[in-house]
Amino acid sequence: MSGILDKIKQAAGMEQEQSISMLGKQVDDAMTMSWKTRFICFGICLGLGFLLTIISLPLLWSLNLAGFAITYSLGSIVSIASTVFLMGPCKQIQRMLDQHRIIATLIYLAAIVATLVVAFKTGNALLCIICIVIQFAALCWYCITWIPGGQTAVKAMIFGV
Repeated sequence: MSGILDKIKQAAGMEQEQSISMLGKQVDDAMTMSWKTRFICFGICLGLGFLLTIISLPLLWSLNLAGFAITYSLGSIVSIASTVFLMGPCKQIQRMLDQHRIIATLIYLAAIVATLVVAFKTGNALLCIICIVIQFAALCWYCITWIPGGQTAVKAMIFGV
């Protein structure tokens, strides 16, 4: 089982040594979970994120925009945060801010904030749905940044480049 986990870690790029601050090293070292426990926590957290996202849909249909925006956005955040169990918090943040990923990360986080602001301040259902579509598209693009060559492949499919 250990060999399989090592191969998964290498394939996901979790074995790379990156320079992190002393505080970051201390935080990452504090996560002393076994890889089995990390994968279980990752699965639970990811499942909870998907569950929150699914639970949010009836709230939209009933026009409870504030409840929908909070539940959907929380589901998105929990889903993305699940990867902290695989990499550690400091390495996760560091990799989210990599040069090829920072724009996708910032757009995704801005879309979450915009969704919440629109839901609470304007109460405009159409604008809230537009923000959710942007949030979903930003999440998809963010996820593609984690696939080696993913952005190039998607751009080629869309633009024929």
